[in-house]
Amino acid sequence: MIDMSGGMCVFIGGKQVGVECLRTLVEAGIRPALVFGNPDDDGADSWHESLIRVSEDLGLDTLPRKKLDDEDIIEKIRDCRPEVIFCIGSTQILSKEVLDIPELGCLNWHPALLPKYRGRYSTVHAIFNGEEYAGVTLHWMDEGVDSGPIVLQERIRIDRDDTAKSLYERCTEAGVKLFGQFLDIWLSGGDIPSEPQDESQATYFPKGLPNDGVIDWSWSGERIRNFIRAMTFEPFPPASFEFGGKRMVVVDEEYFKGFE
Repeated sequence: MIDMSGGMCVFIGGKQVGVECLRTLVEAGIRPALVFGNPDDDGADSWHESLIRVSEDLGLDTLPRKKLDDEDIIEKIRDCRPEVIFCIGSTQILSKEVLDIPELGCLNWHPALLPKYRGRYSTVHAIFNGEEYAGVTLHWMDEGVDSGPIVLQERIRIDRDDTAKSLYERCTEAGVKLFGQFLDIWLSGGDIPSEPQDESQATYFPKGLPNDGVIDWSWSGERIRNFIRAMTFEPFPPASFEFGGKRMVVVDEEYFKGFE
């Protein structure tokens, strides 16, 4: 068994997946030497819990709203001599200086079946493209975008009534379980799986919504339906279209129940 109670890891993250994985880490008896939240995490209430607030409540050494490319921050991480850096739900890009610090590497969570759907809004694009499956991947980070070796992966069927939000929530739940599986392997001293990604199968989507979030009425009915589902991810803007010089949006009738 590896004794990690002394904090030989660093946690970088945000969103609900980061919050739940941090809790899982602490419940396993592992207290990160440092915790970094996303730059926009000010501890205020939002559509997910604040990782900064949760970390502080857990009594962890927490550094809110810090840029990970600052030399003093890189030196703080280096001084921790972490065996692994967890990057779960983070919006910051890690420099090569940071990637080279941990002995094992930097472990990232991505809500897609890598090497497909690298980049942003993977659940949105998967639904819009009519995929049958999405998934979650834990992988070692390199200098590319979601391109490092795969450690663990789980496939998730996309239901016909899934929206981007419901699918993302299921990916979050699956990701937390996958993170727990990694901890079991790591803490037992077992061999951690590592499989290079097949670059010939890689797809990438940059930050931005399909067709800028606007319905194209020349699409087939099924594609429009998929688009509306893909764009249903509160609190982000829903699918829209122009009518009579005005911008219209498409939302489920459930949305209006809060106004009755």
